[in-house]
Amino acid sequence: MWRQHRYKMLFSLLLLLSGLLLAVNSGNAKLSNEFDWLDVLGEGTTLLVAIGWLGLIISSRPAGRVTEWLYYGSLLLVYSYFLDLLDEFIRYPEHLRLMSWLESLPAPVGMLILTYGLVGWHREQRAINRQLRGRELFLRDHQLIDPLTQLYGIEYLQAVLQREIELHQSQHKALSLLVLDIDNFAGFNRRHGMAAGDTYLSRLSELLSSQLRHSDLVCRYAGDRFIALLPNTALPQAQIMAQHLRQQLSQLADAQHEPVLTLAEMAVQQHSAQAALQQAATVMAQAKTAGAVTLQPS
Repeated sequence: MWRQHRYKMLFSLLLLLSGLLLAVNSGNAKLSNEFDWLDVLGEGTTLLVAIGWLGLIISSRPAGRVTEWLYYGSLLLVYSYFLDLLDEFIRYPEHLRLMSWLESLPAPVGMLILTYGLVGWHREQRAINRQLRGRELFLRDHQLIDPLTQLYGIEYLQAVLQREIELHQSQHKALSLLVLDIDNFAGFNRRHGMAAGDTYLSRLSELLSSQLRHSDLVCRYAGDRFIALLPNTALPQAQIMAQHLRQQLSQLADAQHEPVLTLAEMAVQQHSAQAALQQAATVMAQAKTAGAVTLQPS
């Protein structure tokens, strides 16, 4: 996860370094007997907590719009608290107001940005919770849940797909599938180990659950294949959703470590779940042959 945010971390270091250089060039160091160690302790602790927030964000979230709001809102707080701490060791001229502004202004702006990001995070979590509740609509047997990805497997998918086919055909509504395949996942496990493979699958399942709608159902169809069931969704809409998902999934790609993903979409016109899943396998094979929808590492 850290690799996705390396440019953010580099920018953050440069920002803090520029603040340090500006403070050093703008003022003079205080004598040790002028230090207020109680203020140093309080402001230093606040700074460390804000830095901890940054660490939690980049270690637990994939790159994306909500992550940007969370990260840069927290970074503004870190910048403000960092300059506030430097103020305990450096005395600035009375006429120089720039450092005072830089200490004060980033904090409230950062709080607003961070709050906006938290609202987006809350919406994501609500979507994931609805996805989890949706899995319980038809089957309650928790033995059908994959323990690694916390997604339902093929048995649950077949049962739900059969029910949705009958329901949508009786109501003359559209039904679509998204099929995601990890190319040569066995080779990835051999090169990097089973632990790395498990971590990747967990990240992938979390991203899929957060990016699809609450009415959609994501299942782990096989060890290296996922299928998303899209109720009330025609093929053109499924294609738009697939394109959005490709953009999000490309953030998982890494030239040295991550496997290649292939994503395909199809409209369900078959009268049985078994026939639909067979067609999904055919569509995926065609997509791999065409190579047009494969997510190559960046």
